[in-house]
Amino acid sequence: MGSAVLESVEAAAEAHRAYGAPILVSGGIGHSTSFLEDALRQRGVEATTGRPESHVFRDLLTSAGVAPEDVAVEDRSTNCGENAAFTRELISTPQTLLLIQDPTMQRRTHACFERSFADLAGTTLISRAPLIPWIGPDRVSAGPDRPEIWTRDRFRSLILGEIHRLSPDVYGPRGRNFIDHVDIPAEVLAAYNELATRHPQLVRAAAT
Repeated sequence: MGSAVLESVEAAAEAHRAYGAPILVSGGIGHSTSFLEDALRQRGVEATTGRPESHVFRDLLTSAGVAPEDVAVEDRSTNCGENAAFTRELISTPQTLLLIQDPTMQRRTHACFERSFADLAGTTLISRAPLIPWIGPDRVSAGPDRPEIWTRDRFRSLILGEIHRLSPDVYGPRGRNFIDHVDIPAEVLAAYNELATRHPQLVRAAAT
């Protein structure tokens, strides 16, 4: 999936080299697009504004040595639910799909693909987040010596927002209906509820 996490390109290229599997990049112009453009500039890569995330990732993958004919794009989606739904339109036979996404959205993405591919028996979904976030004093990245991916404030907003979006009333059956019920670990939900009690403004901001 397109996102502002350039490490996803590295993970996809590595999987392609290891297994010879084709790559389908899903992503149009969404809430992360401007952050992707910023990430490119931070790493000295020329960034043209207003391009679908999948087109940017395709260029990065081919620059990393992946043959152009091995990279397809889906460039209409603007959220995780559409990533899954529009990808399903392009795949008509059972496949093993390795899902690579911004790790803050990996669980929701997997749930969306489970819903969209539920009718295609024999499909196997494997999630692989491209990194485990390293939380530093002033930034969040792939490690202490790696470039910034998120500011601490944005990272906090993203992970708090995920608990909200996984609820039945948002992405679930009573909301946008992109996902089925998702069990949230009790300790995660307890931490979220404690934050909601102590800092309701943070949770409200993350839910927007």
